This record gives sequence, C-alpha cells and structure tokens, in this order.
Amino acid sequence: MRGKRFVTVLMVCVVALSPWVGAGASEPDAGTLDAAINAAGFADYHRDLTVWLDAKVPAGAGGVSASALKALLEEPAFAKVLARRQFLSKVGVEEMGAFARGSRAHRAFLAWLLHHTEPVTLCLEGATPVQTDRRKQGDWRIPASSLAIWAGLYHADPESRSGVCLELAIATGLNPPGTGNQGAGQAEAAAEPLDRYNHFKAAYRNGELFPSFATHSVWEYRQIVSSNASNADLVWARKMINTWRPDLRADEQVVKSTSEVQYRNSPIPYGHTFKNVLTGGGKCGPRSSWAVFICQAFGIPVVGVRQPGHVCAAYKAPRLELGPQPGNRWKVVYGGGWPRSRVAGMPGPEFLQEMKMRLHEKPFWQGEHLRWLAAALTSDEQADAVRELADRIQQAAVDAEPQRAPLPVSKPKPEEPLPVAPGVVHVEAEAFSNMSGGTVHDCFTGGKQAYFPSIGTNWGKDPSADYAVDVPETGVYALVLRIATPRRQTMEVYTGGGRAGDVEVPNTHGLWGTTPDADLVLQEGKQTLTLRPARPHRGLAIRWLELRRKPPPP
Repeated sequence: MRGKRFVTVLMVCVVALSPWVGAGASEPDAGTLDAAINAAGFADYHRDLTVWLDAKVPAGAGGVSASALKALLEEPAFAKVLARRQFLSKVGVEEMGAFARGSRAHRAFLAWLLHHTEPVTLCLEGATPVQTDRRKQGDWRIPASSLAIWAGLYHADPESRSGVCLELAIATGLNPPGTGNQGAGQAEAAAEPLDRYNHFKAAYRNGELFPSFATHSVWEYRQIVSSNASNADLVWARKMINTWRPDLRADEQVVKSTSEVQYRNSPIPYGHTFKNVLTGGGKCGPRSSWAVFICQAFGIPVVGVRQPGHVCAAYKAPRLELGPQPGNRWKVVYGGGWPRSRVAGMPGPEFLQEMKMRLHEKPFWQGEHLRWLAAALTSDEQADAVRELADRIQQAAVDAEPQRAPLPVSKPKPEEPLPVAPGVVHVEAEAFSNMSGGTVHDCFTGGKQAYFPSIGTNWGKDPSADYAVDVPETGVYALVLRIATPRRQTMEVYTGGGRAGDVEVPNTHGLWGTTPDADLVLQEGKQTLTLRPARPHRGLAIRWLELRRKPPPP
C-alpha cells in the first residue's frame, strides 16, 4: 500500500491461538505461478498457497500474542502468498482460468499482477464490501469482468501500474462508469472505462480536483469514477462552480450547490445533462442526483442515501468539524441525518461506523487480512480465534479519529488587467458604493466578483448594488454586464430618476457570458446606477459592467 494514512495501532490482549511456526511447507515459487498462468489452470496453485498458509498457524496447544500475528502480516513473503490466495479465492480459480485463456494480453496482465503484492492487495481492499455482515462472512467476489477492464487500462497506460493512477484503474474496473447513482441528468450512454480513467487522471494532473482526491482509498475512488454523468458534464461542472460559485470551493463544500437546484417540478426535460437539472430544478430525486454528481466532478467520495419518503446524499468531508454532523467525516446532506438513513444496503449508523473504522487504515486492514488468513485455516477453532482477533483490532481504533495534515488553502490569483476601449465606462463588480443582500467572492481566475443570491416570488430580501458612474455626455448608452447564471432572468436598472430600463440576462449555464445591450438614457455627469434582480431569480454572479455610448440617430 502507499502508506497515505497510517496511524498507531493499539495493542490488544493475548488471544488463544496455536504457536506460529515459521517452518512448514515451502513457499510456492515464481515458476509455479508462471506455469499456472500459462496453463490457465489455478486449482493446484491455489491449493498449494492454502497449504503453505495453514502451516504457518498449525494446530496445537499454546498461545501467541496479537503482536506476533501482526508481525506475520508484515512479512513480505507471507503478505504476498496471503494476498494471492485471497485474490484467487475471490475471483474463483475456474473464473481466473477462463480469464487467462481469453487472450495473451490477459495472461501478460496476470503475470504482472500476481507477481506484485501491492496491486493485488489494493484490489482486494477496494472490493471489500461496506456491509458489516458480508465483510465478516466473506461471501463476496471479484467479477472477472472487472479484471478485463483493469487489464485494458494496464495495457493502455503504463502509468496505471502505480500510485494514484493504479488505484484509479482498479476502481474503474470494479465500478465502471454507469454503475453509480441512477437519476436525473445522467448520460444517455455510459462513458467508456478508458475514457473515464483518462478523464480523472488528466483532471488530477491538471489540478482541477480538490486536494483531498490524492488521499482516497480504492473504495472511495469507486464512488467517484462510477458516476453516471457524461465526461463533458463533469468538465462543465468544475468550470461552472469555479466561475459562478467559487466560494463553494472553500472546505470542498460544492455539495452546497444543491440549494441552487430549485425545489419544484422541472418545467423542462432533463435531456441527459446536468445542466438542465440546475436550470429546471427538481424535488428530492433530482436534487440527490445533483449532490452526488457535483461531488464526483471534484473528486469527492459520495453515495446516495434513502430515507422514509425521501432520498438525499452523503459525502466525505475533508475535516471533522464541518457541519452537518460535526465529528463525522461522512455527512448526510439535504436529509434527516444518519438515524433515518439507509446507505449501501445497510442502516445509516452502521455505514457511519464502517467509515469510522476505515479511516484508521492500518488496524482496519490488519483485521481484514487476518480474515483472509482465517479463510485459509483448516482448524475451525484456529479460524474463529483469528477472526475474533480481527474484530478486536478493528474495534479498538473506532473511537480515536486519526490526525490528518490540513489541506492546502488556495490563494486568490492576481487579477489580469482588462483592456477597455476608449470612451467606454468600465466598472468592476466589486467597486460598488453600496450593496444590500449580496456578497463579494474571489474569482477563481483572479480578481473579484459580486454575487446576488437566489430569491423566490414571496420570500427573501431583494439584493441590490449601487455603482457610481461618470457619464461623459447626455445620450443613449448600452449597458452590458459580464455575468454567470444558470437561469434566464432580468436585472432591473435604476437611476436617480427611477427605473431606467431592464437587462435581459441569458442562461449561461453558470459560465461567464455577456448580456445583450440594454439601452439607457443617461444624463451627463456623476450619478448612481442601481442593479436589482427581478423576482423570482436564481443566483447571479457579476464580473463587471460597461456603458458604451451609442451614436445619435442621423
């Protein structure tokens, strides 16, 4: 493993186990493995691995400390054999043979995979189910179809064999695109696995994802790469948040954009794009789909949540103290909390307990590796004792949250000067003389922007901003705004003489756009322009406004 998040393991009590004996059957050598791969027959090899592991904990009287078994797990030779044996068991020796017979490329992949402990271990850990009962009973499998996808990524990209790219490749094999949350806005056809892998690899390398992305486990990457959104929508989502709501990047809180999905029956069809979910709105189903989608776009693990008469989402936050549910890394949002939730086929509190244990990576996986060992033992008494030790190791770490290094904080970029044509009155959005009900945000690309929050027909206080302008001469001026918004709406314009006109604001799908000219008759000299969104309206970001003198009619 990459050793990203290890913590100190509490010592546990001595358990009744037979003495560990290092001697016994000789370790199956590399030649034996290669012969099994070339012959596409793994039954004998699997049996030899089982015999060798069983000899490490022979039946007999006596006892051994938990620390001795932990040390055994750390031995490279033992860890290699244990992982191989478990991997063959979970894929199935017949299924593995059929996979090897499928092509020379498959056999080349297996020759790499089974000779390296790390990718085998990461795959097993990533495939380990969340459900506590299934995890303890061990009745889960790794489908050969996952190996076929992973093998394709292995051959397509050499970088998929280590680091974050390795974990992404494994996750994509286990949960290819289209296997995630079903709902509004999803793509008409799922993305190809290689395209999805390359999408997140490029986004990670380009710094488009949140800092926490590099710290996730394979299971957590599965909850990201499985997105049912199109890759184009995932790209748009990042650009949209960076443009329209850059404030939600703080503490990786993009899930809060779900509040911008108006709670109503959408008047427009979703048409297989999340752009229309944001524009049209929706009730709990589409809003849950949005919450999952927007987290996945930025590389945040997220799952759908069922509650009585409701659906919502739960995501992994970067810090414990964030709300809701401070003290938990996984947060239920836009719903009734963990007691009312059902996640991944299990009650919410049980899921939360599982997530707490998995944060303590080393003791949690020590426990699971001991379960792998228990499955190889011929003595039921010995196997039960090893499983009991696994439970104790994992439970001992539940109540202590591991310490994490703080995530880096992005600093605002310096603003690039904007060229302004001669005779044009240009005003930056943050240069207001007075603002009511709005806020100022740092632009993702540098500088500042003003933001007017959503207001319904009969609720909320009307936001507005006053801008002092010096009109060079009396006449007709075209007012143009640089804006970002997910909905068509109207901006009212007032001067000292009252309402001077309206600016029709197009739906830019949250990206920067420019409004069509709005003609205003203005008097020469200093005066104040007041901008106020007309009710009802959705959140509106403004970058700047300009007045351009229109020539008088001939």
